[in-house]
Amino acid sequence: MSTAMNFPAPGDRLYVLADDADTLALTDQLSARQAQLQALLAMTRGNAGEVFRRMDAELQENYLWACGMIADEARELMVLIQRREGGWRAGAEIER
Repeated sequence: MSTAMNFPAPGDRLYVLADDADTLALTDQLSARQAQLQALLAMTRGNAGEVFRRMDAELQENYLWACGMIADEARELMVLIQRREGGWRAGAEIER
C-alpha cells in the first residue's frame, strides 16, 4: 500500500510514496531537496539578498513559501527514513 505524504498539506492525496521506494531513494530525494533549499536561501542574504529585497512583496512571499514547502518535504522525508531505519519513536508525529 502506498504511503500518503503530508506534503504539501496534511490530508492531501496528491503525493504518495511509491510502494517500491527504498531508503536510498528517500535519501537521494532528501539530499536533492536540501541542496535546492540551500541554493534558494543563499539568494536571500549577503550581496545576493539585495536582489531578493528589491523583488516586490508578492514575489518575495511566493519565493519564501516555496522554501517553506521544500523544508516541509525534507522534514517528512527525514521522518520516513528514520522510521524505515528503526530510529523513530513509536507514536511520534511530524512536528509542524
